[in-house]
Amino acid sequence: MIRFFPLFLLTCFLLLLSGCVKQEVLEKITITFVCAFDEAPNDDIEFTIAAPKFQAGKSATVTNILYSKVGHTTKNITELMDMQLNRPIKPGKASVILFEQELAAKGLADQLDVVLRDPLASRRMYLAVVDGKAKELLQSNFSSDEEKGMFLFNLLDTNVRNGLVPRQNLHDFEYAYLGKGMDPFLPLIKLQNNQVMISGIALFKDDKYILSLNEKQMRVMKLLMENVKHGGILETKLDNGSYIALKNVGSKVKYRVGKDTQRPKVTINLNMNSELIDSRGIRLTLHEQQKMVESFEADITSTGMDLIQRFKKEGIDPFGLGDFVRSKTRNWNEAEWNQQYPTIDVKLNVKVKLSEMGIRK
Repeated sequence: MIRFFPLFLLTCFLLLLSGCVKQEVLEKITITFVCAFDEAPNDDIEFTIAAPKFQAGKSATVTNILYSKVGHTTKNITELMDMQLNRPIKPGKASVILFEQELAAKGLADQLDVVLRDPLASRRMYLAVVDGKAKELLQSNFSSDEEKGMFLFNLLDTNVRNGLVPRQNLHDFEYAYLGKGMDPFLPLIKLQNNQVMISGIALFKDDKYILSLNEKQMRVMKLLMENVKHGGILETKLDNGSYIALKNVGSKVKYRVGKDTQRPKVTINLNMNSELIDSRGIRLTLHEQQKMVESFEADITSTGMDLIQRFKKEGIDPFGLGDFVRSKTRNWNEAEWNQQYPTIDVKLNVKVKLSEMGIRK
Protein backbone atom coordinates (compact mmCIF):
# COMPACT_ATOMS: atom_id res chain seq x y z
CA MET A 1 0.00 0.00 0.00
CA ILE A 2 2.86 2.37 0.88
CA ARG A 3 4.46 2.12 -2.56
CA PHE A 4 1.23 3.26 -4.23
CA PHE A 5 0.94 6.36 -2.01
CA PRO A 6 3.36 8.56 -4.08
CA LEU A 7 1.44 7.67 -7.24
CA PHE A 8 -1.80 8.63 -5.52
CA LEU A 9 -0.36 12.01 -4.49
CA LEU A 10 0.92 12.66 -8.00
CA THR A 11 -2.51 11.89 -9.48
CA CYS A 12 -4.21 14.27 -7.05
CA PHE A 13 -1.65 16.98 -7.85
CA LEU A 14 -2.26 16.67 -11.60
CA LEU A 15 -6.01 16.84 -11.09
CA LEU A 16 -5.62 20.04 -9.08
CA LEU A 17 -3.44 21.57 -11.79
CA SER A 18 -5.92 20.70 -14.54
CA GLY A 19 -8.67 22.34 -12.55
CA CYS A 20 -6.72 25.63 -12.57
CA VAL A 21 -6.47 25.82 -16.38
CA LYS A 22 -8.90 28.28 -17.90
CA GLN A 23 -10.81 26.48 -20.60
CA GLU A 24 -12.05 28.17 -23.75
CA VAL A 25 -15.12 27.00 -25.65
CA LEU A 26 -14.56 27.44 -29.39
CA GLU A 27 -18.15 28.47 -30.01
CA LYS A 28 -17.78 31.32 -27.51
CA ILE A 29 -14.61 33.00 -28.78
CA THR A 30 -13.47 34.71 -31.99
CA ILE A 31 -10.37 32.89 -33.21
CA THR A 32 -7.99 34.72 -35.53
CA PHE A 33 -5.15 33.03 -37.39
CA VAL A 34 -3.87 36.15 -39.18
CA CYS A 35 -3.76 39.82 -38.26
CA ALA A 36 -2.32 42.92 -39.92
CA PHE A 37 -0.82 46.24 -38.90
CA ASP A 38 -1.03 49.35 -41.10
CA GLU A 39 0.01 52.94 -40.70
CA ALA A 40 -2.80 55.40 -39.83
CA PRO A 41 -2.97 59.23 -39.59
CA ASN A 42 -1.76 61.05 -36.46
CA ASP A 43 0.80 58.33 -35.68
CA ASP A 44 -1.98 55.82 -34.99
CA ILE A 45 -2.07 52.24 -36.22
CA GLU A 46 -4.82 50.30 -37.95
CA PHE A 47 -5.20 46.77 -36.62
CA THR A 48 -7.06 44.22 -38.74
CA ILE A 49 -7.95 40.63 -37.95
CA ALA A 50 -9.41 37.98 -40.24
CA ALA A 51 -11.72 35.67 -38.31
CA PRO A 52 -12.76 32.39 -39.98
CA LYS A 53 -16.45 31.72 -40.53
CA PHE A 54 -17.60 28.16 -41.19
CA GLN A 55 -20.89 27.59 -42.96
CA ALA A 56 -23.32 25.29 -41.22
CA GLY A 57 -23.44 21.86 -42.84
CA LYS A 58 -20.46 22.67 -45.08
CA SER A 59 -17.36 21.84 -43.05
CA ALA A 60 -15.08 22.21 -46.09
CA THR A 61 -16.31 25.73 -46.87
CA VAL A 62 -14.72 28.57 -44.95
CA THR A 63 -14.79 32.33 -45.36
CA ASN A 64 -13.17 35.15 -43.44
CA ILE A 65 -14.77 38.13 -41.74
CA LEU A 66 -12.50 41.16 -41.35
CA TYR A 67 -12.60 43.44 -38.32
CA SER A 68 -10.55 46.62 -38.35
CA LYS A 69 -10.04 49.52 -35.94
CA VAL A 70 -7.69 52.50 -35.62
CA GLY A 71 -6.09 53.43 -32.31
CA HIS A 72 -2.95 54.15 -30.35
CA THR A 73 -2.20 50.62 -29.04
CA THR A 74 -3.06 47.10 -30.10
CA LYS A 75 -4.59 46.14 -26.76
CA ASN A 76 -6.92 49.15 -26.77
CA ILE A 77 -7.97 48.42 -30.35
CA THR A 78 -8.72 44.82 -29.41
CA GLU A 79 -10.99 45.96 -26.58
CA LEU A 80 -12.81 48.31 -28.96
CA MET A 81 -13.34 45.37 -31.33
CA ASP A 82 -14.73 43.28 -28.47
CA MET A 83 -17.44 45.92 -27.98
CA GLN A 84 -18.85 45.14 -31.43
CA LEU A 85 -18.52 41.34 -31.18
CA ASN A 86 -20.62 38.82 -29.32
CA ARG A 87 -17.54 36.65 -28.78
CA PRO A 88 -14.20 37.92 -27.36
CA ILE A 89 -11.16 37.97 -29.63
CA LYS A 90 -8.30 35.55 -28.95
CA PRO A 91 -5.37 36.96 -31.01
CA GLY A 92 -2.97 34.60 -29.21
CA LYS A 93 -3.98 31.92 -31.73
CA ALA A 94 -2.52 33.91 -34.64
CA SER A 95 -0.12 32.01 -36.89
CA VAL A 96 0.80 34.92 -39.22
CA ILE A 97 1.25 38.64 -38.54
CA LEU A 98 1.51 41.07 -41.46
CA PHE A 99 3.12 44.52 -41.35
CA GLU A 100 2.67 47.26 -43.92
CA GLN A 101 5.94 48.26 -45.56
CA GLU A 102 5.62 51.95 -44.58
CA LEU A 103 4.89 51.04 -40.97
CA ALA A 104 7.84 48.63 -40.85
CA ALA A 105 10.14 51.43 -42.07
CA LYS A 106 9.21 53.48 -38.99
CA GLY A 107 9.94 50.58 -36.63
CA LEU A 108 8.06 47.58 -35.25
CA ALA A 109 9.28 47.75 -31.65
CA ASP A 110 5.87 48.70 -30.18
CA GLN A 111 3.90 46.11 -32.15
CA LEU A 112 6.44 43.35 -31.48
CA ASP A 113 6.53 44.17 -27.77
CA VAL A 114 2.84 43.23 -27.49
CA VAL A 115 3.39 39.89 -29.22
CA LEU A 116 6.58 39.01 -27.34
CA ARG A 117 4.91 39.70 -23.98
CA ASP A 118 1.96 37.43 -24.79
CA PRO A 119 2.60 33.98 -23.24
CA LEU A 120 0.01 32.46 -25.57
CA ALA A 121 1.74 33.68 -28.74
CA SER A 122 3.38 30.83 -30.60
CA ARG A 123 7.11 31.35 -31.25
CA ARG A 124 6.60 29.38 -34.48
CA MET A 125 4.29 31.99 -35.97
CA TYR A 126 5.48 33.75 -39.10
CA LEU A 127 5.92 37.49 -39.53
CA ALA A 128 5.94 39.12 -42.97
CA VAL A 129 6.21 42.57 -44.51
CA VAL A 130 3.61 43.47 -47.14
CA ASP A 131 4.55 45.46 -50.22
CA GLY A 132 1.49 47.69 -49.99
CA LYS A 133 -1.37 47.84 -47.51
CA ALA A 134 -1.65 44.75 -45.32
CA LYS A 135 -5.38 45.31 -44.85
CA GLU A 136 -5.96 45.38 -48.61
CA LEU A 137 -4.13 42.07 -48.94
CA LEU A 138 -6.49 40.47 -46.41
CA GLN A 139 -9.49 42.00 -48.16
CA SER A 140 -8.62 40.29 -51.44
CA ASN A 141 -9.95 36.86 -52.38
CA PHE A 142 -6.61 35.08 -52.70
CA SER A 143 -7.82 31.98 -50.84
CA SER A 144 -11.36 30.86 -51.65
CA ASP A 145 -11.20 27.30 -50.27
CA GLU A 146 -8.87 27.75 -47.29
CA GLU A 147 -8.79 30.02 -44.27
CA LYS A 148 -6.54 33.00 -45.07
CA GLY A 149 -4.32 32.66 -42.02
CA MET A 150 -3.64 28.98 -42.67
CA PHE A 151 -3.07 29.69 -46.37
CA LEU A 152 -0.43 32.32 -45.58
CA PHE A 153 1.19 30.12 -42.92
CA ASN A 154 1.41 27.17 -45.33
CA LEU A 155 2.74 29.44 -48.10
CA LEU A 156 5.59 30.68 -45.92
CA ASP A 157 6.26 27.36 -44.21
CA THR A 158 6.33 25.39 -47.48
CA ASN A 159 8.83 27.74 -49.11
CA VAL A 160 11.06 27.68 -46.03
CA ARG A 161 11.04 23.88 -46.02
CA ASN A 162 11.61 23.69 -49.79
CA GLY A 163 14.82 25.67 -49.49
CA LEU A 164 13.62 28.87 -51.16
CA VAL A 165 13.12 31.28 -48.24
CA PRO A 166 15.46 31.72 -45.24
CA ARG A 167 13.73 30.71 -42.01
CA GLN A 168 12.64 33.59 -39.79
CA ASN A 169 9.69 32.92 -37.48
CA LEU A 170 8.89 34.93 -34.35
CA HIS A 171 11.55 33.11 -32.32
CA ASP A 172 14.25 33.72 -34.95
CA PHE A 173 13.28 37.37 -35.36
CA GLU A 174 13.32 37.95 -31.61
CA TYR A 175 16.76 36.30 -31.29
CA ALA A 176 18.27 38.42 -34.08
CA TYR A 177 16.52 41.61 -32.94
CA LEU A 178 17.62 41.38 -29.31
CA GLY A 179 20.94 39.63 -29.94
CA LYS A 180 24.35 41.20 -30.55
CA GLY A 181 26.22 41.08 -33.84
CA MET A 182 23.20 40.33 -36.02
CA ASP A 183 20.11 41.92 -37.56
CA PRO A 184 16.70 40.42 -38.38
CA PHE A 185 14.87 40.04 -41.68
CA LEU A 186 11.39 38.99 -42.78
CA PRO A 187 9.77 37.59 -45.93
CA LEU A 188 8.40 40.26 -48.26
CA ILE A 189 5.04 39.39 -49.81
CA LYS A 190 2.78 41.21 -52.23
CA LEU A 191 -0.59 40.89 -53.90
CA GLN A 192 -0.42 40.48 -57.67
CA ASN A 193 -3.41 39.69 -59.89
CA ASN A 194 -5.40 38.72 -56.79
CA GLN A 195 -2.74 36.20 -55.79
CA VAL A 196 -0.28 36.37 -52.90
CA MET A 197 3.36 35.73 -53.71
CA ILE A 198 6.70 35.91 -51.89
CA SER A 199 8.67 38.59 -53.73
CA GLY A 200 11.85 38.71 -51.67
CA ILE A 201 13.31 39.51 -48.25
CA ALA A 202 12.86 42.64 -46.12
CA LEU A 203 16.05 43.53 -44.23
CA PHE A 204 16.01 45.36 -40.90
CA LYS A 205 18.39 47.52 -38.92
CA ASP A 206 17.28 46.91 -35.35
CA ASP A 207 13.47 47.08 -35.66
CA LYS A 208 13.33 49.26 -38.81
CA TYR A 209 12.93 47.97 -42.37
CA ILE A 210 15.54 49.61 -44.60
CA LEU A 211 15.89 47.63 -47.86
CA SER A 212 14.77 44.51 -49.70
CA LEU A 213 16.32 41.69 -51.73
CA ASN A 214 14.87 40.17 -54.87
CA GLU A 215 14.06 36.51 -55.40
CA LYS A 216 17.52 35.48 -56.70
CA GLN A 217 19.34 37.31 -53.91
CA MET A 218 16.99 35.67 -51.40
CA ARG A 219 17.93 32.18 -52.61
CA VAL A 220 21.66 32.88 -52.43
CA MET A 221 21.19 34.40 -48.99
CA LYS A 222 19.57 31.19 -47.77
CA LEU A 223 22.45 29.10 -49.17
CA LEU A 224 24.94 31.25 -47.25
CA MET A 225 22.99 31.16 -44.00
CA GLU A 226 22.00 27.54 -43.41
CA ASN A 227 22.40 24.00 -44.65
CA VAL A 228 19.76 23.08 -47.21
CA LYS A 229 18.78 19.44 -47.66
CA HIS A 230 16.89 19.86 -50.89
CA GLY A 231 15.10 22.39 -53.06
CA GLY A 232 15.98 25.62 -54.74
CA ILE A 233 16.52 26.21 -58.46
CA LEU A 234 19.40 28.36 -59.70
CA GLU A 235 19.83 29.64 -63.25
CA THR A 236 22.93 30.86 -65.03
CA LYS A 237 23.74 32.17 -68.49
CA LEU A 238 26.36 30.40 -70.59
CA ASP A 239 28.82 32.08 -72.94
CA ASN A 240 26.64 31.17 -75.95
CA GLY A 241 23.72 33.11 -74.48
CA SER A 242 21.61 30.11 -73.47
CA TYR A 243 20.30 29.54 -69.94
CA ILE A 244 20.52 26.38 -67.86
CA ALA A 245 19.06 25.51 -64.48
CA LEU A 246 20.42 23.44 -61.59
CA LYS A 247 18.51 22.07 -58.63
CA ASN A 248 20.17 22.09 -55.23
CA VAL A 249 19.94 18.56 -53.77
CA GLY A 250 21.99 19.28 -50.68
CA SER A 251 24.27 22.12 -49.60
CA LYS A 252 26.39 22.82 -46.55
CA VAL A 253 27.84 26.12 -45.42
CA LYS A 254 30.56 26.66 -42.82
CA TYR A 255 31.97 29.85 -41.36
CA ARG A 256 35.56 30.22 -40.20
CA VAL A 257 37.24 33.15 -38.49
CA GLY A 258 40.94 33.98 -38.50
CA LYS A 259 43.05 34.04 -35.34
CA ASP A 260 43.87 37.75 -35.57
CA THR A 261 41.37 39.38 -33.20
CA GLN A 262 42.50 42.91 -34.15
CA ARG A 263 41.64 42.42 -37.83
CA PRO A 264 39.11 39.57 -37.97
CA LYS A 265 38.82 37.69 -41.25
CA VAL A 266 35.76 35.58 -41.99
CA THR A 267 35.74 32.80 -44.57
CA ILE A 268 32.47 31.31 -45.82
CA ASN A 269 32.72 27.89 -47.48
CA LEU A 270 29.68 26.72 -49.47
CA ASN A 271 29.55 23.19 -50.92
CA MET A 272 26.53 22.37 -53.03
CA ASN A 273 25.47 19.11 -54.68
CA SER A 274 23.25 19.73 -57.67
CA GLU A 275 21.57 18.11 -60.60
CA LEU A 276 20.90 19.52 -64.06
CA ILE A 277 17.16 19.85 -64.64
CA ASP A 278 16.91 22.16 -67.66
CA SER A 279 19.50 22.64 -70.38
CA ARG A 280 17.12 23.76 -73.15
CA GLY A 281 17.95 20.64 -75.17
CA ILE A 282 21.72 21.27 -75.16
CA ARG A 283 23.88 18.14 -75.23
CA LEU A 284 26.72 18.86 -72.81
CA THR A 285 30.17 17.35 -73.16
CA LEU A 286 32.41 16.85 -70.12
CA HIS A 287 34.23 20.05 -70.99
CA GLU A 288 30.96 21.97 -71.28
CA GLN A 289 29.75 20.50 -67.98
CA GLN A 290 32.89 21.79 -66.26
CA LYS A 291 32.37 25.24 -67.78
CA MET A 292 28.75 25.14 -66.62
CA VAL A 293 29.80 24.32 -63.05
CA GLU A 294 32.38 27.11 -63.09
CA SER A 295 29.72 29.51 -64.37
CA PHE A 296 27.43 28.63 -61.45
CA GLU A 297 30.25 28.96 -58.93
CA ALA A 298 31.18 32.38 -60.30
CA ASP A 299 27.52 33.51 -60.36
CA ILE A 300 26.84 32.47 -56.75
CA THR A 301 30.13 33.97 -55.58
CA SER A 302 29.43 37.27 -57.33
CA THR A 303 25.89 37.51 -55.95
CA GLY A 304 27.00 36.51 -52.46
CA MET A 305 29.86 39.02 -52.32
CA ASP A 306 27.57 41.77 -53.64
CA LEU A 307 25.19 41.02 -50.77
CA ILE A 308 28.00 41.09 -48.20
CA GLN A 309 29.33 44.41 -49.50
CA ARG A 310 25.83 45.88 -49.52
CA PHE A 311 25.21 44.73 -45.96
CA LYS A 312 28.49 46.26 -44.80
CA LYS A 313 27.68 49.54 -46.55
CA GLU A 314 24.23 49.71 -44.88
CA GLY A 315 25.62 48.68 -41.50
CA ILE A 316 23.39 45.61 -41.17
CA ASP A 317 24.38 42.03 -40.46
CA PRO A 318 21.63 39.57 -41.45
CA PHE A 319 24.26 36.82 -41.85
CA GLY A 320 25.14 37.21 -38.17
CA LEU A 321 28.88 37.52 -38.83
CA GLY A 322 29.30 39.52 -35.64
CA ASP A 323 27.55 36.85 -33.60
CA PHE A 324 29.80 34.18 -35.15
CA VAL A 325 32.98 36.16 -34.44
CA ARG A 326 31.73 36.80 -30.88
CA SER A 327 31.35 33.04 -30.33
CA LYS A 328 34.98 32.52 -31.38
CA THR A 329 36.57 35.57 -29.76
CA ARG A 330 37.39 36.15 -26.13
CA ASN A 331 36.41 39.57 -24.72
CA TRP A 332 34.42 40.48 -27.85
CA ASN A 333 33.25 44.11 -27.76
CA GLU A 334 30.13 45.14 -29.67
CA ALA A 335 31.17 48.81 -30.08
CA GLU A 336 34.56 47.80 -31.51
CA TRP A 337 32.93 45.27 -33.82
CA ASN A 338 30.52 47.88 -35.20
CA GLN A 339 33.51 50.03 -36.13
CA GLN A 340 35.37 47.10 -37.70
CA TYR A 341 32.41 45.60 -39.55
CA PRO A 342 32.43 47.86 -42.67
CA THR A 343 36.08 46.97 -43.35
CA ILE A 344 36.38 43.33 -42.27
CA ASP A 345 37.79 40.89 -44.78
CA VAL A 346 35.13 38.38 -45.88
CA LYS A 347 36.04 35.64 -48.35
CA LEU A 348 33.49 33.40 -50.05
CA ASN A 349 34.45 30.00 -51.49
CA VAL A 350 31.78 28.23 -53.54
CA LYS A 351 32.12 24.64 -54.75
CA VAL A 352 29.37 23.16 -56.93
CA LYS A 353 29.30 19.43 -57.62
CA LEU A 354 27.18 18.13 -60.48
CA SER A 355 25.94 14.74 -59.28
CA GLU A 356 23.10 14.08 -61.72
CA MET A 357 22.45 14.89 -65.38
CA GLY A 358 18.90 13.53 -65.57
CA ILE A 359 17.82 10.75 -67.90
CA ARG A 360 19.27 12.51 -70.92
CA LYS A 361 23.09 12.43 -71.04
